[in-house]
Amino acid sequence: MNKKTLVSLFLMTLLLIVVGCSDKVGMRGKVTFSDDQSPLTVGQITFTSDSVLARGHLKPDGTYVIGTEKEKDGLPKGTYIVSIEYAVENIMRPSVGGLPPTAIQRSLIAPLEPKTVVVDGKTKIYNIVVDRPK
Repeated sequence: MNKKTLVSLFLMTLLLIVVGCSDKVGMRGKVTFSDDQSPLTVGQITFTSDSVLARGHLKPDGTYVIGTEKEKDGLPKGTYIVSIEYAVENIMRPSVGGLPPTAIQRSLIAPLEPKTVVVDGKTKIYNIVVDRPK
């Protein structure tokens, strides 16, 4: 074989190894409220395991796409705890007793019980239903 053929074979083999080792699963979903099925429009979804932290930011329509190293690059197969973070709104508390108004954050969702999901490559959509705070 000539040098050009060997280099081509090497590059093709390297490409197959890189593509073959990428066993990430594209995971997406939507977060809605239980009372009226309206979307949760702010927050971040996290999928965590002993060795992986994957995130997806909620869009205005309540959808998200999970990523680990890059946005939307998926996550490895495995078992994950799913949580929602930063689902808050900023509100102004009026002035009281001569004190200036104060900005505070209020949660948009009721506390969630930990949810476990198995990412196996077969299911690539994980929708979440949340309750409003009481």
